Amino acid sequence: MIRTGNAMHWRPTATARLMTFDPEGLTPAQCEGDACVACHKKWPRPRIRIGRLPNDAILFACPDCAEALLPQPAADVRPLTRGMALTT
Repeated sequence: MIRTGNAMHWRPTATARLMTFDPEGLTPAQCEGDACVACHKKWPRPRIRIGRLPNDAILFACPDCAEALLPQPAADVRPLTRGMALTT
């Protein structure tokens, strides 16, 4: 799911990049797209394209996990101003 304003899109656009996952540590069901890549949920079948494997197989996530895994759009990031000091 990709957020743009208040709208949610369930499929990545041409400009959205899919993350590449290491298949080691994923179950066969996750690698085949039959289970959520994060929580292993199989039903309802995950439908949100969240990433890919090095062999270009598509990985899916359930809506809850996809929201947590997808990076925030760059529009939500604000650059620091020159006069702003970083303190700890």
